[in-house]
Amino acid sequence: MINKKIILIAPCYFNYYKLIISALEQRGNIVDFLKDENSGLLYNVSRKSSFLTKKYLNLYKKEVVRKLVTGSYDIMIVIGGKTLDSDFWKLINKTYNFKKVLYQWDSIRNFDYREMIDSFDIVKTFDSEDAKELGIAYLPLFYKRQSKKTVAEDLDLMFVGIWHSDRIEILHEISNYADANNLKYIFKVYHPWYVYFYMVYIKNNLKKSPFFIHHPIPPEETISYYDRAKCIVDINHPWQSGMTMRTIETVGKGKKLITTNSFIQTEDFFDPMMIQVIDRKNIKINSDFFSFQNDYKNIDTLEINNWVTELLK
Repeated sequence: MINKKIILIAPCYFNYYKLIISALEQRGNIVDFLKDENSGLLYNVSRKSSFLTKKYLNLYKKEVVRKLVTGSYDIMIVIGGKTLDSDFWKLINKTYNFKKVLYQWDSIRNFDYREMIDSFDIVKTFDSEDAKELGIAYLPLFYKRQSKKTVAEDLDLMFVGIWHSDRIEILHEISNYADANNLKYIFKVYHPWYVYFYMVYIKNNLKKSPFFIHHPIPPEETISYYDRAKCIVDINHPWQSGMTMRTIETVGKGKKLITTNSFIQTEDFFDPMMIQVIDRKNIKINSDFFSFQNDYKNIDTLEINNWVTELLK
């Protein structure tokens, strides 16, 4: 894809969209960006009001249409597409004849996007089970190849992520194992303070934990934890079979991985010397796992520059 004009509509989650833009631009493309899936306190408050939500969505639709009308694009890439409904995407499909690409990094059980599928020329998902069920292409997430840094690996285990489902309970189980085996670890679970306050002090349905933090960790700080850790912990959502970004980044860095996602065992790069799958309901960690080291194979297609090529195929 050389010298194409592309509009990317994607969430700003951990600035991953910037990696996609950079990879597309390195191929000579011109890329415009629009944010999808808003978040934060004001947005969450507005969702409580149908009037405010409708007003916001109308403004957002006008912004998308304005971009498409004035942009003269060759390709539209949508990551997620949660902000707008399927009727809007159908309208876009009827109005514009440029190539339309949809990529999902959420399971259909978390975000039902089935009505969007027919509005796009290419549809791919990070979830292998969704791909089979829906008859669409499977494409795992990506990592960015980086030069190896000479950083002391002073952490045995590391987890940084947002709160959901049973993540905090599983981390406490793993921390008990780490404490009993003199392993050094850092676990940080982001939970917005206003949601945390509501769940702990008003609803009383969430226990306090030293692992909770109430501010997003800057990407550079997360990267430093990755560099320092010998093994990364991954706790996927129980409704998803798709591998998280944390998983792919771990493999890309050549780090060991402990994960609750059993579907990883079907991947070409799976190596039991490097990846240990645990049962989220009966957590047992093989101590010998930390004694071995190996190099991952069959991961080049997931490097971001190769990944965008696979996305547009």
